Parts: sequence; C-alpha cells; structure tokens
Amino acid sequence: MSTIDLRTVPKLVQQQRLILTQELQLFLKLIHMNSLELKDYLEEQLIDNPALEEDNEKPNEDSNDEDFDFNKLKDDKVINYDNGDYPHSKQYFDSEEDEFSWENNTSSNESLLDHLNWQINISDLTQEESEIASMIVGNINEDGYLDCGIVDLSVLYLFSQEHKNGSFPTLDSTPDDKYTYYKNLIDSCPNLTEPVENVLKKIQVMFDPPGACSRNLKECLRNQAYQLGYIDSDLIIKIINDHLEDLSKNDYTNISDCLNTSLDEIKSAEEVVQSLEPKPGRPFFLKDSEKYIVPDYYVYKVGNEFQIQLNKDLPRIRISAYCRKLIKSSNNLNKDTKIYLKEKIEAAQRIMRCLEERDEAIRKVLRKIVDIQKDFFEHGTDYIKPLRLKDVAESVGVHESTVSRITSRRYIYTPQGISELKSLFSRKIETSHGKEISFEKVKSLIKVIVKDEPPKTPYSDEDISKILERRNIKVARRTVAKYRKILGIQSSSKRHNSE
Repeated sequence: MSTIDLRTVPKLVQQQRLILTQELQLFLKLIHMNSLELKDYLEEQLIDNPALEEDNEKPNEDSNDEDFDFNKLKDDKVINYDNGDYPHSKQYFDSEEDEFSWENNTSSNESLLDHLNWQINISDLTQEESEIASMIVGNINEDGYLDCGIVDLSVLYLFSQEHKNGSFPTLDSTPDDKYTYYKNLIDSCPNLTEPVENVLKKIQVMFDPPGACSRNLKECLRNQAYQLGYIDSDLIIKIINDHLEDLSKNDYTNISDCLNTSLDEIKSAEEVVQSLEPKPGRPFFLKDSEKYIVPDYYVYKVGNEFQIQLNKDLPRIRISAYCRKLIKSSNNLNKDTKIYLKEKIEAAQRIMRCLEERDEAIRKVLRKIVDIQKDFFEHGTDYIKPLRLKDVAESVGVHESTVSRITSRRYIYTPQGISELKSLFSRKIETSHGKEISFEKVKSLIKVIVKDEPPKTPYSDEDISKILERRNIKVARRTVAKYRKILGIQSSSKRHNSE
C-alpha cells in the first residue's frame, strides 16, 4: 500500500515585486518634471516627510555628525539598510555664482497635440505611417482619448487619400455618402483597417504621455501598465481587464475568489493601479497663456569641449538630524513610532535614489544630444543634424518615452541662446547623393527661396518643391506647404496680393 509523502521541499516561485514598481513609478514621475516642478515637489516633501531635511552644507564640507547605527531599526524587511549610512542627494555644481535671471522670457504652453505631433515628426515612422499617426492624434480629446474607433479612423484615412491638402479630415467633415461608401468597403475587406491598427499600437507603446490615444479607461490604464513592464499574466493587468468595477467598490473578496490570490496582493496591486493616470492629457491642460522660461540645462564651451550642467536651484536633501537622534535612542521608542519612522525613512531613501537615477539618465541623454548636435552649438539652427528619439534611446539604453519625458517642456541654455530641448530633434531627409539633412535645414532653405523669389511672381509650393529637387532634396508639395505654414509664410497668392 502506497503512502503519501508529506515532506516539505523548497519550491522556486516567481512573484511580483511592487517595491521596485514604486521606485519606477517615482522615477518616471520625477523625470517628467522640469526644474520648477521638481523644486516645488522637493519643497513639499521637506514639509510632508519629517525624515527629510534640507542640506545647506557645502558639498566638500566635512560633516560633524556623530557615528550612529541605522541597523538598530532593522527588525523586519521594510527597508534595506545594508548600504550603511544614508546618502545625501547629489550636488550638481561646485560654483556658488549667481544664476542668470530669465523672468522676462515667456513662451506659450505646449498642447498635447503639439507634443504628439513633435514625436511623429522625429519618429521612425514611414511617410504613410506618419500620415496615419497625424490623423489619429488629430482625433483625440483634451483628456488624451481617441474620440473614434478603428473603423472610423480607417474611413478617415481612405477619405484623406483623396484630399492630400496638408490637413486631415474629421468625422464631422466627411460627407455622409463618402463615409457610407468607405464603411461598406471596410466591411467587405476588414484587412483595410490593419495600417491604422498597427500605427495606433506603435503610438500607444512608444509615445509619451503613456496612455495617450487610448479608446477607453481600461485600455488607457493597461497601456500605462505595459510601459511599466507588466505583461498579460500579471495580476495588475488581470485586475484592469476584468475587475476595475470591483476595485472601485473595494470588493476585494470577489477579486480574490476570481483570481485565486490573497487580499494583501490585491491591495498592493490596487496601489499601482491608483498611481496610473486616468487622463493622460491632464499635464497639458492649457491653464495660462504665458509662463516663465527657466533653463533646465546649461551647455558651455570650455576650450574645445562642451560641458553640461543641470539647473542647481534645487534643494539638497538628506535624512534629518532629528531622525538620526531618534535612531540612536531607538530602544526607547514604542513599536508604532518605529514603524512610522521606518516608513518615512524608506520614502526618503526612495526619493534620493530616484533623484540620482534621474540625474544620471538626464546626463546620458544630454551628452548624446550635445555630441550629435555639436555643429548647432557652434554655428546655430541651420546646422542641426537629423536626430530622432529612437537614436538617443538606443544609444543610452532607455525607452523612447523616457527620452521624450526628459526633453519635453525643457529649455536649454546654449552659446546660441535659450532653446527648447526638443527643437534639437529633427527628422531626416535623404538627398539623391545618399546624404542626410534635417528638416530644420529644409525649412531654412524654404525661407531663403521665398526671400529671393521674384516679387511679381512668387513661387508656389510646387515650384519650391521642384527647386529643392534640383538641389538634390526631394520634398513633396504637401510637406513644403506644411513647413511654410510653420514658418509663418503666406501662400503664393497672398504674397502676390500683398505686393
């Protein structure tokens, strides 16, 4: 008769670690902030977290703090104290010189549509994919959601092929008979929607802000979770797909029964879901018509090299002296006080680690941009080289959306003046000789061509396209019209009438 083996044996189980996710969430939040926003955030943390204090000592100044043992509080797995003393946040500058004052410099806020179109222009999308992407982002609302489905988008794209005039139609501008015709065509041939579906997936995976161009709340949250590294088999995705309503009602028991998981795991997953942004367009709401420009980064030429500095007008933070004293007398603390203190110290550590990671990521991205655009820093806008988010991301080993976060809404002080960092990115055009030039160079050439045109017979967009082609630069008439409008140049008929 056989017996049942009741021995306890070790079993390797892969589990989800939310501690890393919390740090990643904070890192993505910090890296999306410009200097002014980061300063406000750190000042708030100095008020809210008693474990943090501002470090006013000079970076090279010796500290007079006595030795103390942080391991006195190490009685569970709340914090990793193996690294010994807590680090101070990095000091980016040694100089105590006053900064320039930029209070009189203003710029209009960037809209979500502007931000998405910028990413389209410097992405690795083909011409056809770029047209589809422009149509997709042109049909989102201010919250960042798509106002129409795949079939409607496919109808608009097919209809737009008849009207290549530099703009894309919306559902309201599409005649009913045309809509019905293309809708019936798609019903009989469903694969006509594939080009739109493929481009939409690329936008949702690659573009910033995460969750933009989603069609509903579930897809929005799911796309953000994907960008954080979660996969379909993870608890987070399962809850988003099937149990958002249960989560909103705090019905943890039903979720636990359906997914066969513990209440603690569900509550931990809930924290991640609640940290996601249900309205991706929220950071781009236009609140003010003007804002102050404060450079986030500085590039100076020292000898033959360009040096990079970050804005130093940020509080330097460290673990507070009061907490250090409490730790030294931890034997006199009750259990609740120990738990509270450990939670605050853990949060403080996480902020300081993420600040250092943010600094390192930014420096890598900036160094790559400066190395590629050295001619711009030397000679100006006409010498900007083709550069895409993908080029920088692959070089420094980060996601394209991370590069977009670092460069969006940021200003850089250069020998050529203050520029938006995103203006140093430009799509490439190949000449007939196999060389590559940037769209910025093309815009500059268009400006010169219009300036030198005969006053009585201004060049049409088609004429400018042919002139560029004779210079071995092939640019479609539609593209010429687009960049002429960006440059603020009127059409040939209006330029002729203004004479």
